[in-house]
Amino acid sequence: MRRRRTGRHLRPWHALLGALALLLTAPMLAACSGGGSATDAPPPAGAHAVRHLLGTTEIGGKPRRVVALEYSFVQALDALGVSPVGIADDNAPDRVTQLLGKKIDYTSVGTRLEPNLELVSSLRPDLIIADSTRHAKIYKQLSAIAPTIVLNSWEGSYQDIKDAVVTIADALGDRAAGERVVQRHEKVMAGLAARIPKGERRTFMLVVSTPDSMTLHTSSSFTGSVFRTLGLTPAVTSDSPQESGAGLERVAAVNPGVLLVAVDGSGTAYDQWKDTPTWKGIAAVRDGQVHVVDRNQFSRFRGLRTAEVIAQTVLENVYRADG
Repeated sequence: MRRRRTGRHLRPWHALLGALALLLTAPMLAACSGGGSATDAPPPAGAHAVRHLLGTTEIGGKPRRVVALEYSFVQALDALGVSPVGIADDNAPDRVTQLLGKKIDYTSVGTRLEPNLELVSSLRPDLIIADSTRHAKIYKQLSAIAPTIVLNSWEGSYQDIKDAVVTIADALGDRAAGERVVQRHEKVMAGLAARIPKGERRTFMLVVSTPDSMTLHTSSSFTGSVFRTLGLTPAVTSDSPQESGAGLERVAAVNPGVLLVAVDGSGTAYDQWKDTPTWKGIAAVRDGQVHVVDRNQFSRFRGLRTAEVIAQTVLENVYRADG
């Protein structure tokens, strides 16, 4: 009589089949989940570790196909002799030309706030440079495309931007090159600072004028910390780089001695306020020290070359106006 097989005899085969199924499906599950990152894989041959704000990334060789998701990173790459294959340019290529002072060939990957990840992937980058404020939530997705470093640009101080240049150079395989770029820049800035008259006591403030309010840039903002490097005193001292939604009364209460108003065009709060008695009572207005400046250069770009532009603009406008 044939014996009927029991569960006890089948159990080893079930275990073997289950293990095989797990081995076969695990890679597919990982790919579909989108939760993996480039850092999960074994580092490529000749890789070096680069520390950044969200950890450490292993980068192989000397990347040349770089995607930059902030303007300051583009300026840093240019100083290091690398032209990005992709830039989050806010669909405004003229800004990149202004940023670098020349035209370059690249592919737009959309806006800095929401870069198009499909476009980024299609460029087959070997390095992605992302911003800590805007892109932290998509860091794993970016890392699944290519090794990614995350730096502070959008809320970065002048020192943050200088540090970022060195980290980017490190990611490109030549940290010393970044240090040299920063040293050359610091010599330029020292020369510009030396031209500021001794004994300057006025306070300086950048505001970005929007349709119904102003954003005040404080001592810890990029522009505010450039002012400090020049030996100037920011009008608002704060650990937060920006104070958004400021009304006319707030600007009047700060009462800066020199006011730089960054605009994109007309129809802003500045146009509405500039003929009011409250505005006319601000020290900078009384003394003829309100200067309309380019929003890209003073607010959006935040690079080493941009710091030099800010310093030169202050010298040309504030001190030429003084006499």
